[in-house]
Amino acid sequence: MLKLLQYEHFRKELVSAQCAKFISEQQILHWQHYSRKRMRLQQALAEQQQQNHAAGK
Repeated sequence: MLKLLQYEHFRKELVSAQCAKFISEQQILHWQHYSRKRMRLQQALAEQQQQNHAAGK
């Protein structure tokens, strides 16, 4: 996003409420996807650690 702000055309498009709303919605979707993906990775790691701990006994 910071790189895009370097371009005058992008900054001019941000003036449009429709464009700004689209970018905002896309950013929220990205954060939601990232959060879900991170949670799944953490759960998988915890399960793997439990399995390794159980196998070590």
